[in-house]
Amino acid sequence: MQKITFGKELAKTIGLNESIVLETLYERVEKEGTPLNGRVWIERTYREWQEDFPFWSIATIKRIFSSLKKQGLIVMEQHGKHRYDRTNWYALSDEGRHYFGQEKIVEEETQVGETGNIQDKITIVEKQLKKLRFFPLQTSQKSELAHVCKTFSLEQISQALEATAERAIFAWKYAYKILLTNQKSSAKPKRRIIRTEKVPDWFQQEKHKDAAEITQEWNEETLAKRRRLLAIQEKYQQQKKTTFSLA
Repeated sequence: MQKITFGKELAKTIGLNESIVLETLYERVEKEGTPLNGRVWIERTYREWQEDFPFWSIATIKRIFSSLKKQGLIVMEQHGKHRYDRTNWYALSDEGRHYFGQEKIVEEETQVGETGNIQDKITIVEKQLKKLRFFPLQTSQKSELAHVCKTFSLEQISQALEATAERAIFAWKYAYKILLTNQKSSAKPKRRIIRTEKVPDWFQQEKHKDAAEITQEWNEETLAKRRRLLAIQEKYQQQKKTTFSLA
């Protein structure tokens, strides 16, 4: 069972429910956040938030996030690649991060770390960006590049950059969204509905019986139509012969 934690002083300042949600948001951002435009974001639906807070309705969760936003503690935006994707992205604001003693912006060094392999990947990607004539990266986008090199393979990054360049869009932001969208679609498993209940014997017998009756009825109806068509043809031939004899 997952424990709910919150700070007493924080709860006094911003409210009990708000402090619980803000603490959970901070933990998720630290563990699975995605750098974008100088902030670290997580993308979640209200249904997913309700899995963290099963004791609250979705309406209550919406009100809590609205309260946090009004207090200036969080930022809520929509960064989906497609216009129809209205899933919210959540990040702590500068004031919200202040409660947890964090820096205002995640620096490039913290994202890259001391791993030589990551730095090598960054160098390779930077060369490809220059080769494809992308616009120079901004400071906040360098942390995004470090995150990409940690998360994706060079092949995936290269495909995203080439797909962006083919559309004559030489902006890192577009390629970054392609990678995030692909990661999101691959993370969600496709649901397969498999019926496991046992079908009773009487149902199968009744099903075969009904099929046999339908086939028999269909055959009888077809034969009746055929007899009617033959009768019409025979009548037409007789009328044709009578016409020729009178002529």
